[in-house]
Amino acid sequence: MRKSVLTLVLSIVIITASACNVFGLELSANNFNELENVLIEQMGRYTQHFGVRYSGSLDNIEENLKKSVKKDPYINSNVRSMGWEITSNSKTSNIDFDINYIITSSKRIEADKKIKSILSEIISPYMNDHEKVKAVHDYIVLNGKYDSTMQYYSDYDLLTQGTSVCNGYALLTYNMLNELNIPVRLISGTAKGELHIWNMVKLGDYWFHLDTTWDDPVPDMNMVSYSYYMLTDKEILKDHKIDESLNPPKATKNYYELLKELSFDRLLMETGLDVYTDKNTAKTEKELIKILENKIMHQPLKISVRVNKEISQENINSAMSDLFKNDFVSEISYGQLDSDSTDEYHILNLFIKYKETPDSLSIDLSNKVYNTATTVTFSAYALYGNKKVNITDSILIYPYDSGGINIYNGTLIFNKPGNFNIKFEYQGLQKTVSVTALNAGAFDYITSKKPDKPVNVKVYDQYIDFSTVNQWPFIENGRTMVPLRAVFEVMNCKVRWDESSSSAVIEYEGTKIIVPANSNTVFINGKESKLDVPAKLIKGRIMVPLRFISEAIDKKVIWNDTEKTVLIY
Repeated sequence: MRKSVLTLVLSIVIITASACNVFGLELSANNFNELENVLIEQMGRYTQHFGVRYSGSLDNIEENLKKSVKKDPYINSNVRSMGWEITSNSKTSNIDFDINYIITSSKRIEADKKIKSILSEIISPYMNDHEKVKAVHDYIVLNGKYDSTMQYYSDYDLLTQGTSVCNGYALLTYNMLNELNIPVRLISGTAKGELHIWNMVKLGDYWFHLDTTWDDPVPDMNMVSYSYYMLTDKEILKDHKIDESLNPPKATKNYYELLKELSFDRLLMETGLDVYTDKNTAKTEKELIKILENKIMHQPLKISVRVNKEISQENINSAMSDLFKNDFVSEISYGQLDSDSTDEYHILNLFIKYKETPDSLSIDLSNKVYNTATTVTFSAYALYGNKKVNITDSILIYPYDSGGINIYNGTLIFNKPGNFNIKFEYQGLQKTVSVTALNAGAFDYITSKKPDKPVNVKVYDQYIDFSTVNQWPFIENGRTMVPLRAVFEVMNCKVRWDESSSSAVIEYEGTKIIVPANSNTVFINGKESKLDVPAKLIKGRIMVPLRFISEAIDKKVIWNDTEKTVLIY
């Protein structure tokens, strides 16, 4: 796959003159550092033509200007070509810059608007940064197509034309993650000997390499690869080389190990990094056959297995042939056996075609709200035109919060209240179903319809109807004040009123919170803490600042300003 990166073309003309014509210049610089700052600032604004009155040294000016542009990979990636003309006398010089950008400032504004719109659709407020990076990566790979004609270079092109060379992929990744406040950098260099640009992303304390271009196959196959997703220096440098002029952060943390430490099992599976787990590692031919048998039951389009290098190609072929005993298999192909990150195993990727492919999936679980005491049964179906086939026993269910819910043989059993997104997959088709479980008492307060009030509260994707307690939330000194009982009983807290101390008492999974009325002091497991806004009694209801109490019981609280709604997960 050929990749391309823009080459900066610089030219310089120095004209010595006895008199200097300023041509209305307003920009000035007394030394090269000031000149560099002016240049970068104007380029950041996509200014095409500008002049600078310069009173510094002209020694090595051409070389220094080239270095200045390359210092900022983002600026460098947005420039198609650049030239300048210097008119000089004994004291000062006029430097007239002429810069050709890959897009105009108006297109930059349009692209940024599109980025904000896309992110509002693909990013949920309860996502962590790992999930956000994956959502951005997947969107770019699925919606982009590599421009083999080498005509399109910008993220604007990728957004509007659906195609670009690597420069556009890297810029769109950069601008999307930057908008999400996730640390990201542009890294230039070569890949398999050709000019290339990609990204580095910081998650938590660790930096990783991310190459969205190389994760998008050529020709376009409308599928996502994770071969160049969150790599270490050692992994990326197998076929990439970083520009010597750059000093990027070190990437030494293995992403699989990090996801394991964080118990992000679903992300491990979604990125294919679960291939490193024991259940997907075959040390013998017998283990390989067993792994393939277990995986083919779910009829995936792709099967990845880590295979001991001592297993012969003949034995691998024999294990693959065994899959044809399943009469629904039509064709099996496999890619090149590449070494894994440990260099001790091969990664075997099988691509499966089936004799009959469904049009869609159907799960008879809607966005319903269930009582936690209820055992819920469900069925999954593959739809082939007018034909409906029950696939409950074979559909793949992605890892989920086993502490909150158990799924077995078409049955859901809830261990605690919450909102659970359950992801199903069959023959490459995916469907995610959202299910909410609440305790019996919570049903006295919830509604699926958004109340027409200035401030609303949404817990586990359900609105709270505060009319049942005759007191609605309000904002005081920037804090959302809510009736304590209604909110926290929905979150499965035990709430009681202690008349002797005029205090509300909240108990939740080993945490005990005491909230005295008309006080800005609360007690969490006996430890005193301060509230920004005092709790207060109104109409016999104690009102508390929502964020403090929610975070005290480890709930995520988000303010959706557009909807004027507090979201709690």
